[in-house]
Amino acid sequence: MDAPNRRPLHCDEDCASMKPKALSSSPRAELRAIQWFTLTHALGLALFALLMGGFFWYLHRVEIEQQRQALYRDIEWAQQSLRLKLRENQEEIMTSAPEWAQPESVTGSRSRARDFLVRNHDAVYLAMLDEQRRVTWLLPGRGVSTAAHRTPGARADDSAGYGAFYEARDERRPVYSAPFLGEDTDLIVELHAPVILDGQFLGNLVVGYSLSRMLSVNLPAGVRERYQVSINDQGGNMLTSTSPRTIHEANLGYDLPLDPPGHGMRLQAFAFDTQPRLAERGMLLAVVGLSIASLVSLALMWRHARRRIVAEAERDRLFRLSQDLICVLDSQGRVLRVNPAFEAMFGAAADLADLTQLVDPEDRTAVQAAIAQAGTPGIAGSAFEARFGGPQARRWLHWSLRGDPELSPPTLYAIAHDITERKNAETALAGETAFRQAMEDSMLTGMRAFDMEGRITYVNRAFCEMVGLRPDQLVGATAPFPYWAEDEHRAQHENLAMVLRGDAPAGGFEVKVKRSDGTLFDARMYVSPLVDRNGHQTGWMTSMTDITEPKRVREELAGAHERFTTVLDQLEAAVWVVPAVVAPGTAPLFTNQAFRSHFGTGADLDELMPGTGANQSDWEPHEVFHRGLGRWFELRTRRIRWVDGNPVRMFVASDVTRRHEIEDHHREQDQKLQRTSRLVTMGEMASSLAHELNQPLTAIANYCMGLSARIRTRSARGEPQDPQELLAALGKTAAQAERAGMVIRRIREFVKRSEPERQPCDVGTIVADAVGLAEIDAQRLGVRIDVQLAQDLPVLQADPILIEQVLLNLVKNGIDAMRESGRRRLELAVRRRDGAVEFSVSDAGHGLTPEAREKLFEPFFTTKSEGMGMGLNICRSIVESHQGRLWVEGNERGGCTFRFTLPDLAAPAIAEAA
Repeated sequence: MDAPNRRPLHCDEDCASMKPKALSSSPRAELRAIQWFTLTHALGLALFALLMGGFFWYLHRVEIEQQRQALYRDIEWAQQSLRLKLRENQEEIMTSAPEWAQPESVTGSRSRARDFLVRNHDAVYLAMLDEQRRVTWLLPGRGVSTAAHRTPGARADDSAGYGAFYEARDERRPVYSAPFLGEDTDLIVELHAPVILDGQFLGNLVVGYSLSRMLSVNLPAGVRERYQVSINDQGGNMLTSTSPRTIHEANLGYDLPLDPPGHGMRLQAFAFDTQPRLAERGMLLAVVGLSIASLVSLALMWRHARRRIVAEAERDRLFRLSQDLICVLDSQGRVLRVNPAFEAMFGAAADLADLTQLVDPEDRTAVQAAIAQAGTPGIAGSAFEARFGGPQARRWLHWSLRGDPELSPPTLYAIAHDITERKNAETALAGETAFRQAMEDSMLTGMRAFDMEGRITYVNRAFCEMVGLRPDQLVGATAPFPYWAEDEHRAQHENLAMVLRGDAPAGGFEVKVKRSDGTLFDARMYVSPLVDRNGHQTGWMTSMTDITEPKRVREELAGAHERFTTVLDQLEAAVWVVPAVVAPGTAPLFTNQAFRSHFGTGADLDELMPGTGANQSDWEPHEVFHRGLGRWFELRTRRIRWVDGNPVRMFVASDVTRRHEIEDHHREQDQKLQRTSRLVTMGEMASSLAHELNQPLTAIANYCMGLSARIRTRSARGEPQDPQELLAALGKTAAQAERAGMVIRRIREFVKRSEPERQPCDVGTIVADAVGLAEIDAQRLGVRIDVQLAQDLPVLQADPILIEQVLLNLVKNGIDAMRESGRRRLELAVRRRDGAVEFSVSDAGHGLTPEAREKLFEPFFTTKSEGMGMGLNICRSIVESHQGRLWVEGNERGGCTFRFTLPDLAAPAIAEAA
């Protein structure tokens, strides 16, 4: 359109001549347009009815899917609950079965067994079956009589878990039986838990579960109300159900395997049909109601059309006289008409063909979108605010656009109001408000303001989040406030009165605050006067801080510290903590009651901690002797972190004085017993020793008598004495005397009392001395001792007298074992084996029975008619005190072979050299 046509309307004639073309049409054309408009609404009404029908159908499908998902979720939860409950019971039964099976603990176990039945209402009885399937004892559950096949003393019949009993016994694991009919026509499933004690099967602990109770007890009431839940067998037959109603197969259903107890049983559920069939009726009523409303609307539109011409005249007058900017636009935003105010604002710029050319470039996109929205059919209109440039200055204008759907082509009517001053004020206020709001929202402390009457006038976001209420629920509220705890209203009223009087303490006060969900938390309130800019107090400002977690932490720390100190003070061991580096005179960081009782408050740490350096292993025991107390302590230490994060050392000292005294006493008794054993051995060998000593002594006497006779004879004859002949006789006499002295020396060294002393000793010397003493008895009984010594034997670090005692005892026992045997050869061998030196003594005697072999090393057990039964026990003690091992085994000659080992200290050096 040309620019001259875009001019303001200055008179009534101009207004009439500048009306849009659609307004100059005839009344008949207007009526036809109204008819087409009515038909458009009718089509819209039909489309609306179709959409409503589709919408209700979709809602129905969504509801069905929601019910199906709820069914799946509820039944899966019920299955998991049943399985978890049965497995927890199974673990409790397996843990308690060995204790409940003991006859002497039945009385004590009955209370725990009854407690198990009380806690598990679906368990109808608890019984113990021995290995012959006889009922040892039985406890019935609540409201259950004793079953006939589970009567104490009776043998369980085959229907009551026959296969489960033997399967549990053979596989040594808990087994569920197949369901069977109980005495009260109730289906029962039994859990058979085998009772194994020291590897021996004692029977099964049996728990009978009622299937009907299993569903009624373990399923929530909501699940039973919504679904019919049943347990079916492997063939799909219903065993038990939560409802006797018959459910149509078209209802929603779902089943899952139920294992345990297994045996093909499944958990099945059907949803009850609770849907109200009102969807179709509701949709029909909605469509009818909306259709009637549309008809009424069409009638009103007919009436409106008759008044339209008058309204258009009034609009044109307003268009011309309005002080706001008014213009007419096409759907593309091109200017068709402007009023005088528009012309005055933009001047020559008003002749531009497009409104978007007048707007600020930054707002142009928003203006174009608003014009397009207003020109869209069915849109009532749009509004926007934008900056426009004029000859004086850039101004903010608020535009309202509305399209007229009756005109063709579409036409937009726009009106603008100058809001520059308001916009500037809003910008300044918005900046300040945003800054203050950002400050308030960033605060973690809850802020609340009262007026002088105690009415809440302001709360910030942190306060609302703390109490879980919206600002509109708090602002304007008076006492009692919704965040007050119900049982503390009186105390809260007193606190409020104290605040309004201005008596609130400067350090604040603690209160209980209730959240919207009913939970409570501890808070600390701080109150200060609220004064306006004129210096008048208008209320009270309160800040609230949640102290629940700090208070809980403090209470837990205090409780933990109290429990910690209580436990440590009850210990008999002394406990103390010192810095990682202890300087002279350093006081302990912590001590318990036992430390203070033993050592007092001024204990000398250097005397308590000798040799506890940085290289000592954590928690390695170390014994120290306290000279001041005259007592022994076992000291343990460990590096820990102290409460301040610095490394410290914790010491634990246990009084072991009594143990030292007992060990010293036992050591003294062992020495006496060992010496006694040696004396007994010598006593048993007394006759043989006398015979052995008699031979050299007789020979000495004979040599001396012969030598004296020869000297007298030669002297009587006057013949000279032959020195060589005398020396030969004296040499033989000295040899016999040395032989007797050797026997006496060996006996004296063997039986003399001496403290055990480990020293380097030769294996061959020990064997020779022991064999030398044993050969006296061996020769008397005609027993030959064969000695086999390996070539690479090391030097032992041992007590030679004690090892000789062990070897002599074993050799002597072997000689005694062959008194009545035709084969009288004793084999003694020493060799290196597996990092140790092994001694073996083999005889060809009558051997040992299995019973005697098991008790052979026990004190006072002997196979001899006159033995004391202490020899082998002492031998084992001596060997074990040398970190060795003594045992007995049979040999191919029918006798026994005693073996003992001693550590080979040279083995590591040999291994390193290799």
